[in-house]
Amino acid sequence: MNKELIYKLLWSTIEDFVGLWELHWEVNSNLKSDSSSNKELAKKILLYLLGFGLIKLYYDKWGDDQLEEISQQEAIEIIKGEKFWLPPEVNDLCVKIGSTEKGEKCYNEELIEDGELP
Repeated sequence: MNKELIYKLLWSTIEDFVGLWELHWEVNSNLKSDSSSNKELAKKILLYLLGFGLIKLYYDKWGDDQLEEISQQEAIEIIKGEKFWLPPEVNDLCVKIGSTEKGEKCYNEELIEDGELP
């Protein structure tokens, strides 16, 4: 996996809660193309970050910012699925992502080595 891209996506979750669809856009902008393989790469990176406990997923009503944490298993299913990868309309249920303390530590101490954690 692309270490630089992993850090960019992780930073996005540290900076603020970020929509799932926005991370797909981030991959597109970094790879200078818009393709379905970019979404698959975004999914792979998010599953990687989730698996190591560096991020958490939350349900949110767009425009309301009432975050509700999603269980690990459901988060995996959401990432692998398609439903929440498009931008929501106002008041639509969407999925946002935030980093964990472990994720912030991993980012700040640059613990990801060539796409792998120690």
